[in-house]
Amino acid sequence: MLVVFAIGLQTTWANAISLFRQPALLIKSLVARNLAMPLVAILLVKAFPMHPAVKGAIVLLSVTPIPPVLPNALVRAGARASYASGLLVSHSVLAIVLVPLTVEVMNLIFGTQVHFGPLPVAKAIVLAILLPLAAGMALHHALQGSSPRFARSIGMVGTILLLVAILPLLVVAWRALQVVIGNGALLALALFVLAGLAAGHTLGGPNQSDRTALALATASRHPGLAIAIAGANFPAQVKLVAGTVIIYLLLSQLLFIPYKRWRRSAPDDSVDAGSVAAHP
Repeated sequence: MLVVFAIGLQTTWANAISLFRQPALLIKSLVARNLAMPLVAILLVKAFPMHPAVKGAIVLLSVTPIPPVLPNALVRAGARASYASGLLVSHSVLAIVLVPLTVEVMNLIFGTQVHFGPLPVAKAIVLAILLPLAAGMALHHALQGSSPRFARSIGMVGTILLLVAILPLLVVAWRALQVVIGNGALLALALFVLAGLAAGHTLGGPNQSDRTALALATASRHPGLAIAIAGANFPAQVKLVAGTVIIYLLLSQLLFIPYKRWRRSAPDDSVDAGSVAAHP
């Protein structure tokens, strides 16, 4: 919440709703994140005889929205501030409908009985993303559009707390690694990340910074929501699923490195004075 509040302190209303005003860009991002990735998850689950926890993690990750800490990472990678903010807001709002809908579609395909309705999704999205973002934006507006000097410090404190919170999950991930890895599990997780980069890059449009941003956004999934869905439906498997999700997060960060290096050589055709771009 602190990280998102700090983002809000540097975000304008125009940036936040930018993708709703550009339906072509919004549709492309939805096709990449909410259509291509669930299809990739289905193919991977059917192609590899993996541990059920790995299959569950891949499927659940494929239905989740953008993680709330992503906009700053996108801007650091060269994305337009308006596009980064627009992705977070639009996909967070639409996730309230799209996540339960996609879960039900997956039930039809796999014959499962997984349920996670709009209310718990809305609660998670509103409390963790929309409320702190709106609070930060309100203060940004009250300060007449100037980003307060303490915005970066708040974001840094939030990031440190987030890293501290993740440390215990590394133990869970290590234990899960010893149980679930095998039968192509690591390969499947890597392919899931690479497919996200490819889908987002392909559908990002002619703007080079948008292509980079959508590639990273498509390969980035909301780990907390994936674990929450697992906990609500598979309490006995939630630790293994959580461990697999953390492994995915670590693996994705490693695979992002060569992609980001390659994209740095792309021509910079974005000029955006958006507020999130204040981050280095």
